[in-house]
Amino acid sequence: MKAILASSLLALGLLAAAPASAQRLEIGPDGPGVDLRSRGQRERDLDREEMRRDMRRNEMRRDRRDGRVAPDDDDDEE
Repeated sequence: MKAILASSLLALGLLAAAPASAQRLEIGPDGPGVDLRSRGQRERDLDREEMRRDMRRNEMRRDRRDGRVAPDDDDDEE
């Protein structure tokens, strides 16, 4: 009887912990927030943001090289 009870509690604990591992609680300047995405989804989103940032950076460099955009001269403020 004790073995059945112990194994049942162990199984229940493992099943209850699985969904919690896919969530993230954040407390930031905008207040608390819950992220319901899985770790893989969050990593995929970060990879996408990084790829888009790199694409924009490369596009800006190409525009400067081709003379479409003047480089920023923030040192000479008049």
